[in-house]
Parts: sequence; structure tokens; C-alpha cells
Amino acid sequence: MRVKDVDQVVITVDDLEAARGFYHEVLDLPVLAETETKLLFQLGKQTLVCQLPTDTGLQPAHPTVGSTTLSILVKDSLATIEAHFANYFIDIVAGPLDRQLTKHQGHSLLINDPAGNLIEIKES
Repeated sequence: MRVKDVDQVVITVDDLEAARGFYHEVLDLPVLAETETKLLFQLGKQTLVCQLPTDTGLQPAHPTVGSTTLSILVKDSLATIEAHFANYFIDIVAGPLDRQLTKHQGHSLLINDPAGNLIEIKES
């Protein structure tokens, strides 16, 4: 098998409105679609799906709110990102950190989304 790319990432959340506020308003991801149990956002070339654990579609064996770690590459400086997060009262969990063990090495900040998922914001 020859893998080409990632199409979508699904994270489990417990509140779609809070997810919308965070991913659309704070991270500025465009909303692609929504249902009663999920929200789809454009994340670069991929789709980020925020899904309630009660969704009746295909699910992981044990959907768990707040159990995902996601790393996002940004064009802005970390100083700009820190100021942006401060405007939205988003707490920085860790950082700036020097991350060298990934494909895109560099500096990053870590925050939590409203469901507790760990989001790494990395300078590209």
C-alpha cells in the first residue's frame, strides 16, 4: 500500500458550540458542514471533524472526549499567536517549546481545546 496523505482527522468533543467557538473563532478554521452530532472544519488540505461521542455513525471502539493530540502548523510567529490567545483568554499549557522530533522542527505552544484535547501550535 502507498499512502498518499491524510484526508481527515476526527476528534471527540462533548460540546459542538464550544468546539465551533474554539476552532472557527479562535483558530479561524472555516466551517465546511455540520449535523446534530458533528462539525467539519477545513484544516489546511485536510478536514478536521469534531464529533460527539453519541454520534451513531462509524466510531472508534471507545470514543473518549479530550483524548486527542493534534499538531497544527501556522504561518504566524509564536509571539503573535500568544497575543491572539490572550485576547480569547486561552491558557497556554506549555511553551514556547523547541520541538525537534517531528518532521516540521521548530518552536511551538500547547493549548487545550474546550473538550481537553491537546493542540500544538507550531511555527512553520
